[in-house]
Amino acid sequence: MAINAYCGIMGSGKSYEVVSGPLLDAVAIGRRVVTNIDGVNEDAIHAYLADRRKLDVSRLGQIVHVTTDRVLEPGFFPIEVESTGGAVVTPGVVEAGDLVVIDEAWKLWAAGEKIPKEHIAFFRMHRHFVHLETKVACDVVVMVQSIGDVHRMLRPVFELTFVMHKLKSVGRPNSYRVEQYDGWKQNAKTRTGTYIKSYKSEIFPLYKSYAGGTGNEAVVDRRQNIFSNRTLWVYAALLVMVVALSVWAGWRFFHPKVSTARAAEKTKADDTHVPAPSAGATPASPTNKVVDISETWRVLGRVEWDSVQYVVLADSSGRMRVDSPSAYNGMGVATVGRVDGQRVAMWSGGRSGGPSLALGGAVK
Repeated sequence: MAINAYCGIMGSGKSYEVVSGPLLDAVAIGRRVVTNIDGVNEDAIHAYLADRRKLDVSRLGQIVHVTTDRVLEPGFFPIEVESTGGAVVTPGVVEAGDLVVIDEAWKLWAAGEKIPKEHIAFFRMHRHFVHLETKVACDVVVMVQSIGDVHRMLRPVFELTFVMHKLKSVGRPNSYRVEQYDGWKQNAKTRTGTYIKSYKSEIFPLYKSYAGGTGNEAVVDRRQNIFSNRTLWVYAALLVMVVALSVWAGWRFFHPKVSTARAAEKTKADDTHVPAPSAGATPASPTNKVVDISETWRVLGRVEWDSVQYVVLADSSGRMRVDSPSAYNGMGVATVGRVDGQRVAMWSGGRSGGPSLALGGAVK
């Protein structure tokens, strides 16, 4: 763990995060904890660990509660004295291998204030104080509202810093966000993780968040919660409308509605395909049959006049007409085109009693 700092304004969850994490974990493995957290209750913590983690109470660590003033007095931290025979450690209130948890660190090591050499030496050499049996060195956890409130000589030794934010602004007062940083500098480059956590009611009896007992936080300004902003709800409603219209437009695009006129044309076209009548059924009237082949005109052939080709048509009375070849396909007896909306070919039209005439070649 080394030296870690937990930052955040009052009520953001610093004490909760430390008690529910490092402090409980240290006691669970039998480690001694020295702390100035107000109202920390060793019996309650032991009962919690025995109930929740099924641990043997006799093997749990001890919690030593101290006041903030006691931390400032001489002999609080252990001292290492060098000699020719090797370094000798003189224990203080804090012993080798302890976890030191300090709340409101600005009261002890504020920026601009003078720090006792004993404290500076402990922060710089805390890993030298190793427990004889467990071989665990001392670790330190400090809680402060802002990392800038801590003396500049202590900030560089912070291995990790955590910043807590209570999620009141998004309507979740029972949750908080934890931002983790590598070192004491808190910026985008040093951020290594972000977590969302919820407060558990069983943790609060283990310590006191408020002096004088349990406290309730009143809402001074409702604008603190962004969901109380009417403009936000207007934008949300507009967004829902835009999404709904987009879905509706997409559905209409991929599922076009057939117009009445097109439906009528389709019905009329279907009516032209009359199925063969079954035995005993009355045949359909011939007047309902749609005639597509011209009974007036037929193709005689093609002629060329001054390098311009024409298709020659004739009717049953012998009248002739010419038409543009662009409206016709095929050559010779396979020539087929449309005149007056009807198909014409060499076999269409009414036949006269006289001989038929076939044209071909070129006329100059």
